[in-house]
Amino acid sequence: MIKDLIKEGFILKEQGFYKKAIEVFYKAIEQDNASVELLFEIAELYYLLHNEEKSLGYIEQILDKNPTHVKSLELLKQIFIDRNSLLEAEQTAKNIYCITHKENDLLEIFKLLNKQGKYDEIFEYKLLEKTEKIGYEYAYAYFCKQDFENSEKELERYLNLYPNDQKALLLLGKVYYALNKKDDCVELLPKLDIDSNDSEIFNFVGLVETYKNNYKEAKNCFTEAIKKSPQGLYYYNLANLYFKEGEISYSKKYYNMAIALEPENRNYHFALANLYYSQQHYKKALEELTEDFFEGNLLKSIILYETGYLALAKLELEKLSESHPDNEIVKSYQEKINLELGFI
Repeated sequence: MIKDLIKEGFILKEQGFYKKAIEVFYKAIEQDNASVELLFEIAELYYLLHNEEKSLGYIEQILDKNPTHVKSLELLKQIFIDRNSLLEAEQTAKNIYCITHKENDLLEIFKLLNKQGKYDEIFEYKLLEKTEKIGYEYAYAYFCKQDFENSEKELERYLNLYPNDQKALLLLGKVYYALNKKDDCVELLPKLDIDSNDSEIFNFVGLVETYKNNYKEAKNCFTEAIKKSPQGLYYYNLANLYFKEGEISYSKKYYNMAIALEPENRNYHFALANLYYSQQHYKKALEELTEDFFEGNLLKSIILYETGYLALAKLELEKLSESHPDNEIVKSYQEKINLELGFI
């Protein structure tokens, strides 16, 4: 009898009749209330019905009976991920790996560490060989740490195994761009799936087309990226392109849209300040600059110099010289000011 109920429950589950499947599994539990697997089926069905609270209740019952029930731990981890409770998801993933010692479960740990920006913790795992998808997560962590050379090495090893992996190819393109290997970016383009719905691919292609001076194509790519996912970075790149072309009104518009989406991003503010500076709107430029940003403080010093505040500009440049003693722009303006003030 119980075998027939279980069989019926699985059939209903496969057909998508989750509520009816739960009812059938309830009847099966009445005949075998010690079955962890039946409890798991009910927990999973409630998850599929988007009732996470009931699912968690059954997961708790299962783990009380069997703390090493991997399928329940995996479902628990997924619920934490859905709720963006990444620290709890990470701990659950580590518990799973301690039980299984499988590489795919270690991969899950790395993914969660990368999502939380815990890149150094990934490097603490001393792996003799990085196979499967592990190499990509290492490469991504190196990229986020701005260790582009090591990221490139990991990606090259990974792409020898998975030469058509779009995510890895795109990351390699970003690495090339960061290393100023723009010609390598150009060579990489044919390998990318331009017809995909990946906004990051369109953004990257836009950057490469800008390098190639194909501004019309670059605009189309940035615009397509924005349509698929309106992110500050894409508006910023589009604004930079319009600024290159001297289309100041469009550039200003898109810098402001980038700032509206990411108001704390100092690069966007600096770009807008630089635009205002180019138009001699010095007051507006100064309003966009932040104090803890070398490029911003340098532009502030230049504006002070060009508006006649030589003493203030001199003080600002002296501060910058302490932290960047070899910067040629700082040296150049210090010399100009000292010359005008008669110190030379």
